[in-house]
Amino acid sequence: MRSIVSFFKTLYANIVALPDHLYPFACEIEGRIVRGRRSYEQAVKSAFKINGEGRFGYKLLLYRESFHFIGALLFIISAGLISKTLFGSDVALYVLLGAAILTLSFQEFYVHPRRYGQRSQKGIADWFTWVFPMVGYILLFRLW
Repeated sequence: MRSIVSFFKTLYANIVALPDHLYPFACEIEGRIVRGRRSYEQAVKSAFKINGEGRFGYKLLLYRESFHFIGALLFIISAGLISKTLFGSDVALYVLLGAAILTLSFQEFYVHPRRYGQRSQKGIADWFTWVFPMVGYILLFRLW
């Protein structure tokens, strides 16, 4: 049982760190041009120095939110597949998306500010980036 929990913790950590590893912009650290995680960490450090601790700036915020948007699209697709395959019902899709919206709200406005010191502006941006695609999907494809 312990190994299963450890596997999912590692999987979650790797998924969360994916944008850090895929950071496409180069920067110079100690005379060397670097990309990926080291470049991302340098960009975050520079943004915090310029904007204040916990403030990413618009470029990093847009980069991070693009991954949230992709995650929302992947979640919608997987929720649609799960609801059709396992439950054979469109109602299950609404339940999955509703549960996701409630969970995201709890995570962004309660857990992240208390556990990680996340600023409310970032929580609001994250919430909108996740929830708008879900609501848009429901409005465009399911209610017509």
